[in-house]
Amino acid sequence: MCGILLLTLCSCSGIFTLITIEVFMKKTQKCVTSTLFQEYPQFFNPLDRGQVKYEMLRAHSHEGHFITKVCKEFGYSRESFYQALEAFRKQGIAGLIDKPKGKSKPDKLTPEIIGFVIYQRAQFGLSGAAIAQEIFRTFNLKLHRRTVERILGHYGILNR
Repeated sequence: MCGILLLTLCSCSGIFTLITIEVFMKKTQKCVTSTLFQEYPQFFNPLDRGQVKYEMLRAHSHEGHFITKVCKEFGYSRESFYQALEAFRKQGIAGLIDKPKGKSKPDKLTPEIIGFVIYQRAQFGLSGAAIAQEIFRTFNLKLHRRTVERILGHYGILNR
């Protein structure tokens, strides 16, 4: 079992007590039990998930280990193995590196909306809240006034 021991000092009624909580690593931070990572810790880093995935693929394709065995040794599911294999075939080593989670940009802000925001400020001098209301009336799209102000600030139009 893989885990971290977290020690916390807690103040309860003015007395400090030591609370120990074992926090298990997230699914993505699996335990690597492969002998490579145990015998050569100066080179193999179990926290480098790209390296772990590469070694898992290499153990299967070059050493001929069964997929279920390498998945267990490297702490990944069979589905994750096949995803890593497909990513490696398509993109090489770069495909094994984890991508940042979440959106890369706001999905509501189209060039049309940004142009509308800039036009409303330049033509009528409306505030961020007023422009947000106009966007709702015109496009039936709800934007926060702060989002409108960020757009104006990004284009150097925001006068506070």
